[in-house]
Parts: sequence; structure tokens; C-alpha cells
Amino acid sequence: YDDWYLPSKYELVLMYENIGQGNSLGLGNIGGFANVGYYWSSTEYDDDIAWGQDFYDGYPDDSNKDNDTYVRAVRAF
Repeated sequence: YDDWYLPSKYELVLMYENIGQGNSLGLGNIGGFANVGYYWSSTEYDDDIAWGQDFYDGYPDDSNKDNDTYVRAVRAF
């Protein structure tokens, strides 16, 4: 398939709230995200920094693009 993409900062927040550790239904981590994982988004802060979502504590944050971290590609629908 050619419709995969890196989610935006806002989409990652929604993923945390609905299928990650922070889901409001109390279902637990049904998305299989790393418990102490920070995931990149496609939203850039500037040329060297991008936004991501911490799936441990739920906070979005910016980080240097040189840092190793998780990614979760999603499909368009």
C-alpha cells in the first residue's frame, strides 16, 4: 500500500487518548505502544526539532531530530 504516513502531533495525542495508555475507556494500551515510549510525529518545530508524544505520561514535547525514538506509521482512510 502507498497510503502510509507519519501522524501529526494532534493525531498522536488522539492515539494516546483513544488507544494508548491514556485511553478514557479504561481499556489499557490496546494500541501496543511502548510503555515508556516517545513517538515522533510529522509536525516540525523547525529544521532540527520535531514534535512527538510521550506514551508514558501523555505529554507532547519537542525533541532534536537526531534522537532515536519510536515511530508509528498510520494509513489514510
